[in-house]
This record gives sequence, C-alpha cells and structure tokens, in this order.
Amino acid sequence: MNKYAWNDAMILDKIQEVLDIENIDDMDITPENLEKIKDLLSENISTEDINNSASILAESIDELKTTSKQDIKDYISRLINYLNENNLKSIIGEYEGIEFEVFKNSTVEEVFKNYYNKYDETYGISNMLSDLGLK
Repeated sequence: MNKYAWNDAMILDKIQEVLDIENIDDMDITPENLEKIKDLLSENISTEDINNSASILAESIDELKTTSKQDIKDYISRLINYLNENNLKSIIGEYEGIEFEVFKNSTVEEVFKNYYNKYDETYGISNMLSDLGLK
C-alpha cells in the first residue's frame, strides 16, 4: 500500500520531470514500467512536494489505525492532531468503509458532517428514513 494519495497533476508533472520526457502520452506504460516510475517518484519527491501536493493515508500509519470500537469523532480528532503535529496539509482517513479527507484547519464537526454525507450517500440512510415516513 502506498503511504500517500497524490494530486494527479503533480504526478504527471513529476513523471515528466523525473523521466526527462517531453510528453507523457508517448510513454509505453506497462505494469513493469509503472512500478519503475513509482520507485523513481518515491526517490525524487521532496518533503515540500509531499506537504504541498499529497495527502497522507491514515491507514499507512500505525498510530492512526482505527478500531471498530472507536468513536468517529474521536478518530477525526486524532487525525486533526496528527496533522497539526506533523506539519501536513491533509490526511485521508477511512472509517467503516467510508474514505474522507481532513485538512489542517478542519474542525471535528466539519469533517464529521462531510463523513456523514458520504456515509448517507453510500448507504442511503436518508432515503430509507424517507421511505419509512420518518424524515
């Protein structure tokens, strides 16, 4: 598993820069070439690039792994604290199969609302309540 989720434009720019090619569309991308590209990118991406263009994946950090017993708001709070302590701009968390992004200046309530909207979209809670006449 990769530790970061990258900004797509940054990936393409870095590939062109690292491989010293004019046009990425001219590349023959095979699974083997893709692995080589990933390795080259990992070796050539600076901490500044990471902080500006990547979101770290919470599941790749042992101290940020969640348990089924943990409250979502406690988990969000841990993610925000990790961002503040490590000078990162964003982190991607996952809780009960729903992926969500936390930004450095986010509040727990903002992130929870975003998470719940995605949860509702995925599982259709509002629709079920409406169908039952409860909403």
